[in-house]
Amino acid sequence: MIRPIRRVTMTEPHESAPKEMPKDFRPGEIRKVDFHGQEVIVIYLGANRYYALSARCTHLKCDLSKVGAVIREELVCQCHFSRFSLADGRVLKGPARSSLKVYKVEVRDDKIVIGD
Repeated sequence: MIRPIRRVTMTEPHESAPKEMPKDFRPGEIRKVDFHGQEVIVIYLGANRYYALSARCTHLKCDLSKVGAVIREELVCQCHFSRFSLADGRVLKGPARSSLKVYKVEVRDDKIVIGD
């Protein structure tokens, strides 16, 4: 099931500071954020499991915040059906040949913190 996407853009107070965002996700939700000039998607699977990956498919740069679907612990680009691991960004099935960049995600208090 694909859920509506809510986009969140925040500004960083300092170039090396991690990005913080509210912890009000629904299971299966994908949000796109700007992280130091990079488009990043944050995915919540439930049970405090958050993943952050680059927001563009490595095949033809489709926007995964719009065409990405989460199936179990995989992200599927619905442009050409490349499949990526949420855990490490690696390609599980092509046509994409390059992995997605993965960002660290921590939960602190009631915030999600994204870092390099």
